[in-house]
Amino acid sequence: MIRFESVTMKYGAKDAPALDDVSINISRGEFVFLVGASGSGKSTMMQLCTRELVATGGSIFVAGRELRTLPDRRVPLLRREIGVVFQDFRLLENKTVYQNVAFVLKVLGAKRHVIKTLVPETLELVGLAGKERRLPHELSGGEQQRVAIARAVVKKPPILLADEPTGNLDPEISEDIVTVLDRINRTDTTVLVATHDSSIVDRFGKRVLELRGGKVVRDEQHGRYDEALAPPSARPTRPARSMNPRTAAADDTSDER
Repeated sequence: MIRFESVTMKYGAKDAPALDDVSINISRGEFVFLVGASGSGKSTMMQLCTRELVATGGSIFVAGRELRTLPDRRVPLLRREIGVVFQDFRLLENKTVYQNVAFVLKVLGAKRHVIKTLVPETLELVGLAGKERRLPHELSGGEQQRVAIARAVVKKPPILLADEPTGNLDPEISEDIVTVLDRINRTDTTVLVATHDSSIVDRFGKRVLELRGGKVVRDEQHGRYDEALAPPSARPTRPARSMNPRTAAADDTSDER
């Protein structure tokens, strides 16, 4: 679903690269934590996935599309395949929970009966059934983030990107939010979460990609936030997952819609 091949991203000719020869492969239905210090390249990677940025070098494939050569007119179609959750909730303050989630479908031109089916179904998925008429200021921070998640997935995208989704939440609520993301992942949605929150990474034991200075320095299954704390069986033997062109090509073909 998401593949980077020798990707480099530089913001200026004289600047150090934000990403430096990065190669990763995230398959359909995976849940991956992207970790690293501020400035390590996490946000750049997220923005490349949505084509907000165009890589300086290498190739990026998302949902079967090669992004560096993707015509601008097709970018909106790509973004329909991706749900995005941010640290700040970005809700419409004068709209109810129901209206915030329905807004996405209305913009996409969904019919009324589709909206009436998908919105309640999605609110139930994120644990907000019964709160459809609440306004954002009547909700806790965790509930507001659940609305943001519902809005990101109501269109049923195959990919969900979450950039520091628990950054403004306390630890207990953070765990609840990642439980919601895990529930969404179980619907065969590929989930990529960029985070500084060591507790959720350690608690959920998903695949961990670590960036340092724009390079992937760790890629391990069932990882922890701190490599030193990972059990020996989980530690990687190489910095990043090797790329098998034949397997990767098959993976991208299966993503085509």
